[in-house]
Amino acid sequence: QGRYEDRSAFLGIIDTVMRMEEHLHRGKSLKGLQYDTSYDQICTTMALISPRSYALIRAEFGGHGLPACSEQHRAKEGRFKAGIVDENFASARRWADSFSWTGPFILAADDTKVTAALRSYQDGD
Repeated sequence: QGRYEDRSAFLGIIDTVMRMEEHLHRGKSLKGLQYDTSYDQICTTMALISPRSYALIRAEFGGHGLPACSEQHRAKEGRFKAGIVDENFASARRWADSFSWTGPFILAADDTKVTAALRSYQDGD
């Protein structure tokens, strides 16, 4: 009837549960199961805010394991280039796009030798 058309995450949960049950009914594993994009975005946001809450939601409604998924994407994308270069920002954007992520994210590296010319500055008040 179209009453739930504006509830994409809710419809995504229903779709995910139906796909899971169909796979299990056929004796298939849930590995590689594709999840609805809206539901996947909600899951990703929840996992970032509260991994414990996401674990409860995932146990009930399904969803991918974020660490495993991140490792797969990291292996595909490779490492960032040394220094602050445009290619690193483009690579981070591609990574976010691969998750259909439209929210904020932070690009950071533990590299104390990024560029010799960059130095921290503290205002002495």
